[in-house]
Amino acid sequence: NMLHGPIPISFGNMKELTHLDLSYNELIGELPSIMSGVQSLVGLYVQNNKLSGHVGELFSNSMTWRIETMNLSCNFFDGNLPWSLGNLSYLTILDLHRNLLTGEIPLDLGNLMQLEYFDVSGNQLSGKIPEKLCSLVNLNYLDLSQNRLEGPIPRTGICQNLSRVRFLGNRNLCGQMLGTNCEVKSIGRYALFNAWRLGAIAITVILITLIFAFLLHRWISRKQNDPEELEDRKLNSYVDQNLYFLSSSRSKEPLSINVAMFEQPLLKLTLVDILEATDNFSKTNIIGDGGFGTVYRATLPNGRTVAVKKLSEAKTQGHREFMAEMETLGKVKHENLVALLGYCSMGEEKLLVYEYMVNGSLDLWLRNRTGGLEILDWNKRYKIATGAAKGLTFLHQGFIPHIIHRDVKASNILLNEDFEPKVADFGLARLISACETHITTDIAGTLGYIPPEYGQSGRSTTRGDVYSFGVILLELVTGKEPTGPDFKEIEGGNLVGWVGQKIKKGQAAEVLDPTVLDADSKQMMLQMLQIACVCLSDNPANRPTMSQVHKFLKGMKGDISN
Repeated sequence: NMLHGPIPISFGNMKELTHLDLSYNELIGELPSIMSGVQSLVGLYVQNNKLSGHVGELFSNSMTWRIETMNLSCNFFDGNLPWSLGNLSYLTILDLHRNLLTGEIPLDLGNLMQLEYFDVSGNQLSGKIPEKLCSLVNLNYLDLSQNRLEGPIPRTGICQNLSRVRFLGNRNLCGQMLGTNCEVKSIGRYALFNAWRLGAIAITVILITLIFAFLLHRWISRKQNDPEELEDRKLNSYVDQNLYFLSSSRSKEPLSINVAMFEQPLLKLTLVDILEATDNFSKTNIIGDGGFGTVYRATLPNGRTVAVKKLSEAKTQGHREFMAEMETLGKVKHENLVALLGYCSMGEEKLLVYEYMVNGSLDLWLRNRTGGLEILDWNKRYKIATGAAKGLTFLHQGFIPHIIHRDVKASNILLNEDFEPKVADFGLARLISACETHITTDIAGTLGYIPPEYGQSGRSTTRGDVYSFGVILLELVTGKEPTGPDFKEIEGGNLVGWVGQKIKKGQAAEVLDPTVLDADSKQMMLQMLQIACVCLSDNPANRPTMSQVHKFLKGMKGDISN
């Protein structure tokens, strides 16, 4: 088109707008900051216009804005890139090339864990390239050419393999890919003096380190010859030889290795304790087996029962990456999340210690394959739905960094003695996928719960979690499994398709589980069915957030929660 003039402020009143494309026009003036108040907006395209002004005002609501794609390229925007850009946690594409932007690249951009495309070429940006930006695991396109950047190019992430073309035009950048060394040039006798001074400091540090190492060696030697230590080693020699094996592979590390615990009472727990508590990982103690590993019931020396997940060997990360991830997950505490109490990394073996959930999983109760369980009544089902939604909301919004579950399913909703639900296995998909690949397609979900867009983009999102939760709501309402022989191909081939067909025919009431359906529950079951259908929208942009889903559930007519 050939549209002229400024962008109307009234565009900010279109609260249901998901995409706005005004590209390749003759628009002038500033971009209205009110646009960030359009919470439903996921795509903004204003490239190739004559827009100007600072972009900082646009991100005044960045904490709540769920924008995913933003193209502001080929305009006259000036000023600094605002640090608040780093709050756009859903942002995947940011194109700002050929503007008049100045200042440094904010370090906060390194917080954009979903960012895949970042182009700021053809501006006047200065300062160094943030190493944190280069280390973003999903970033697969980066162009910083034709700016005024300086210093060494980081040797991490995408920056270490990027074409030199993406850095050209920055005179003071240096690095191997540009064919220039980042050595400090001599500036006469002052530089020489500084070199001598640094050398003297280095020699002093080395001497101190050697003295400390010598003293430490003597202390260890004395401790090894101590009579009590000798007696302890003698006793340990009688430990059953089988305890030196976590699996068929032999481990040479000592069994006295401590398990890092997040709760003070369990601080002294060792690997021997876990082996004894699980009867050396006896099959009789298995309470769960899934894609990430096997779960064992374990009774600790203090009498407390916990669940120990032994991760599959072929799917585990390196030691440092694993420990870093565990330290993060150990801080995630919420009443509707299964608490990670501790972990242990020993060679190829990785163990996670969780609180034990006495009533098992939601899948176990809904399927009731053995027939030994009572029917899960509607009051409990409603309680489970609202509690699980609350837990997922915390993962998506209440914890920094935000956590995408990636494998929401009924078997990952565990129940305590009061049937309070707790979401399990959060963070494990990312933990495993970081070892296998930077792309999460292979493990992003379980058949029947996987959203349709994963087959195209292969990228896990919070909206994908919402879809999977929508399937769980259908399970609660219908009592049926997500897939199975119950569903004919003509009816959709799975639970989602079957329910969709029934609703189109005006037969929504026919999908309700007859074992819990009565005059009191019918209205609420239909309302939950309606919420599930919104979660299951084919277009991710049309799905609500987990926070909204929780609000919908709590606001259902006839709310029977406390």
